[in-house]
Amino acid sequence: MTTLIDRIGKTYDEVPYTSAAFHVSAPEHLRAVAHLFGLEAPALEGARVLELGCAAGGNLVPFAVRHPGADVVGIDLSPRQIEAGRRAVEAMGLQNVRLIQGSLTDLGADLGQFDYILCHGVYSWVPEDVRAAVLRVCNERLTADGIAYVSYNTYPGWKAKEIVRDAMLLRGGDRADAGEQLAYARGMVEFLHEQAAPGSVLSTVMNEHIGLIRDGEDFYLSHEYLELCNAPCYFRDFIAAARGQGLEYLGDATVASMFPRNYGPIAAPALVAECGGDQVMLEQLMDFLQNRAFRQSLLVRADRGPQIRYQLEPDRIASLHVAGRYAHTDTQDDGSERWASMGGAHITTRSPITRAVLERLTAAWPATVPVAELLDGIAMDDAAIVLDLVSNLIVGNALRFRSEAVASGAQVERPFARGELRALVGLGAHPMALFNEWHESAALTPLERFLLASMDGRKDVQALVADVLQAVEQGALTVMRDGAPLLDADELAASLRMQVDAALRSLQINAMLVGAPEASPDASASTDEGAENKPARAKPKPKGSKADAPKAASAKPAKTPRGKK
Repeated sequence: MTTLIDRIGKTYDEVPYTSAAFHVSAPEHLRAVAHLFGLEAPALEGARVLELGCAAGGNLVPFAVRHPGADVVGIDLSPRQIEAGRRAVEAMGLQNVRLIQGSLTDLGADLGQFDYILCHGVYSWVPEDVRAAVLRVCNERLTADGIAYVSYNTYPGWKAKEIVRDAMLLRGGDRADAGEQLAYARGMVEFLHEQAAPGSVLSTVMNEHIGLIRDGEDFYLSHEYLELCNAPCYFRDFIAAARGQGLEYLGDATVASMFPRNYGPIAAPALVAECGGDQVMLEQLMDFLQNRAFRQSLLVRADRGPQIRYQLEPDRIASLHVAGRYAHTDTQDDGSERWASMGGAHITTRSPITRAVLERLTAAWPATVPVAELLDGIAMDDAAIVLDLVSNLIVGNALRFRSEAVASGAQVERPFARGELRALVGLGAHPMALFNEWHESAALTPLERFLLASMDGRKDVQALVADVLQAVEQGALTVMRDGAPLLDADELAASLRMQVDAALRSLQINAMLVGAPEASPDASASTDEGAENKPARAKPKPKGSKADAPKAASAKPAKTPRGKK
C-alpha cells in the first residue's frame, strides 16, 4: 500500500523543486542571532549541520563550501532530487557533504548529534505525525548549545491563501498529470478573478494573489498550493508544539520582525502593554497586525530559555561584524539627509557620524566591517551614536550582521570565483541554484554565467573579453543591447569591454567573487599567473539621535521564497 508520505515524495520526483540557499537559514546567521540575544552557539568550522527535507542540497552546499571542516548531512524523500544533489556534490569535489534518501521519521541515533538543524519548507507540507517528528528530531539530535531553524506557513495570513488553494484544488486537484493539474488550477483563479463582485472578499483575495498565480514558477505553485498536505498554524500553536518536545523559542530568523517599534509610536506601547512581558504573545499580536503568512523560527533546548535576553545590548552589538549598502537619496531643507538601504528601508539623519558609517559600509559591501572598527578612536558620545545606529539598522531590517567576518572579493584585474561555483555552472541546467558568499541563491544573466565559469584567477579582464568575443562568434553566446542582439562586429568590439566590466561589477556586488587566487582555496590550481518600543524584557539602549532610526513601513520579513525547496 502506498502511504501518504510516499505519495508526497513522488510529487517531488515528478516536479523537482529548485534547491536554493536561504540567507536567514545559514548557520552563520543563526549563530549571530543567538549571540545577539545572549546565547553562544557552536563554532562554525567543525560544526555538524543537518537539514531535514534538503531537496538537492542547495541550502546545505554553500555552507559546506565555506566551511570545509564542517560535517554536513541532508535527508530527503525524493530519490530524484537526492541523486541530482549527489551529482553536484561530486562535481564540486566536496568531501564533507552526505545526502541521504529517506524519511526524516526514520532517522536513527547512529547519525549522532548536530549543532545546527535546518528544516525549510517541510513542516507545513507533511502529515501531522511527520510534523511531530520534525520537532522530535530537533530535540533528540540537537547538541546542548545547538540551534534549530524551522519554517512554516502561518495564520492569519494563510486564511486568505487557503481560499486560493481551495479554488485551485477544485478544478485541478483530481488530475494525475502535474502540468495539466496546474494549468487547470491557474484557470480557476483567472475565472474567479474575472467574475468576483467588485469590493467583495473574494475579489480582494484574488486581486492580491493573481500576479503570483500568473507569474510564479510552476514548481513553486504546484508544491505550495496543490500539495497533498498544507497545514498552516498560528505562531503560538507552533511554539506550544515545540515546547511539548522540550524546545524553546529563541527568536525569528528575520530579527526585525520581533520589534514592535516598527509599528509606530502609537501601536508599539499598546502592543508591549497587551503582551504582558510574553515575547510569544507579543509576536502573535504582531502577526495579526501584518496578516503574516510565513515564519522562520529558531529553537533551542528548553533549559536555555532563561538565558535568552531580547534587548540589544551594546557590548554584544560591539562584537558583531556588519554589512550594508546604502544610497543617498536627497537632502532636506533643514539639512537632514535621506538614505535608502538595498532592502528599501529609509534612514534620515543630520549626523556626520551616521553619514560616515553608511559610507564606510557601502564602500566595503559585500564584505562586513567589524563594529569595533567603527568605534575605534572615537569619543564616548560618538560611540553611543554608532551603537544606536547599528541597533536601529538591525531593528529596521536595514543591516546584515554576523559573529564572524564575511570576506568577499573586490574588483580586481584577475577576478576569481570559487572552484565549486565554477563546477556548478559547468553542470548547466540543474535543480541546485548558484549561490553567493551571503548564502543567497543567485540568478545570473548568460554573460555573467559565462564569465563566472572562466574566473579561475588566471585570466585578466582583457582575456575574459576575448573569451566572450570568441563565444559570440561561435554562436555560443549572444550579447544584447537595448533588448536586441548586438551583431555589428565593430560595435560589438567597442562595447564588449563595457558590458564585461558591468557584468563583473554585478558579480562583485552580488558577492559571487572571493579573494585573489593566492589567498583562495584554489591557490594551488592558479599560482603562476594569479600573482522605546522594545520586545518583551527589553532594556534601554544607549542614547543616540532618533533621526538615525530607519523608517520601516512594517515589520514584515524580507522577501523569501515560501514553501519547500
